[in-house]
Amino acid sequence: MKKYLVAVFVAVLGAFCANAQENKTIDVNKCKASSLSVEGSTLISNGYGQLVFPENDYTNFTGVNFEASNFKKLDENATNAVCSLKIEYTQDGETVKVSMGFHRTGKKKIDFNSFKDEKKGVISIDPSSITKVSIGMGKNKQVDISNIVLVAKK
Repeated sequence: MKKYLVAVFVAVLGAFCANAQENKTIDVNKCKASSLSVEGSTLISNGYGQLVFPENDYTNFTGVNFEASNFKKLDENATNAVCSLKIEYTQDGETVKVSMGFHRTGKKKIDFNSFKDEKKGVISIDPSSITKVSIGMGKNKQVDISNIVLVAKK
């Protein structure tokens, strides 16, 4: 009986390990800059710009983490908003665009199930419906973005 239980336990454990997902690190230099200059991990905007993550299937991820540091306003008229996380996804055949703004530097941990959109409030986004993820910046700002990680389902 013990051998049977041990065999079942090993089989179940093996199934969990085979299905386990790993976090995925995204290199800033592999992202596409739109209306931004990128110098290493530093983003510099002269207008409204985005750092678009490489195309990816987000189905097996629950969120995204990143760190924002060394924020500078390059013009006295620039706003104090550091950056935002922008997500595009499909819902009922339509493309929906949402944005979560950040006004302080530091580590950001965003969960797709409790995304805090600036206009809609807290919403739940199905990761399999996500078509585009980017970090947005307003005019005349500079910020370092590092440690971008897609968080895997456990």
